[in-house]
Amino acid sequence: MRFQERANVITELLQKQQVVSAAELGEKLKVSLVTIRKDLQRLEDEGKLIRTFGGAASCTVDYKEQQRLSAMQRIADCVMGDIEEGDCIIMNAGNTTLLSARNMLRLKQLKVITNSISIARELSKKDGFQLILLGGEMSAGAVFTHGAEAIGQLEQYKANKLIFSVSGISYARGLTTRHMEGADLFRKMIARSKEVIVAVDDSKIGFESFYYIDSLDVVSKIVTNASEGSEEELRQMERRGIQVCRC
Repeated sequence: MRFQERANVITELLQKQQVVSAAELGEKLKVSLVTIRKDLQRLEDEGKLIRTFGGAASCTVDYKEQQRLSAMQRIADCVMGDIEEGDCIIMNAGNTTLLSARNMLRLKQLKVITNSISIARELSKKDGFQLILLGGEMSAGAVFTHGAEAIGQLEQYKANKLIFSVSGISYARGLTTRHMEGADLFRKMIARSKEVIVAVDDSKIGFESFYYIDSLDVVSKIVTNASEGSEEELRQMERRGIQVCRC
């Protein structure tokens, strides 16, 4: 595949999802990371994208958002270190969990249970995956399911790991969400998972959102980006026995 053909694929992908990792592009285009990095540099020189740590972002995204998206991509890449072939994983809806799901397409076999329409759409592209999309209610404009039906369905399953996106995680208040309608389902996801891996960017660390989910006692590991502003809060969580991975 020539450069221009690869460039077309890269720019079309950025139009759809705003940020992309070099590893994802290498897998999709079947070329080395060295080639991908050269392509991204050339496209940035041409003003068609903005390079980020480990990938690229669309030019339509402002600098602050580019930094946030770059952080989420690094977190998603780090999450892959906890995923093994054949795992059974629960994933809730969220930007970081969606990026993690895209990374999982590199695997051959996986069982994923999710309430996210976007994650289900991504993972349905892969043969060899067993995908379960929880049924239930959907609020107007929402991209995830919730409610009694979803909770009842989830009761049938048991997962190795929960890859969990939350609106806030703090030493004082534990796990919180802005989605009141999803809190009961999130608690059931925690209860049906052996290991709870919270994947959040630094803006969620020390932040308390509207609705309580659960205490820090349920958290096995936190995967987040390194940031001076969240460091003291993370150290308190480590002293409580929670493993923290800084990307």
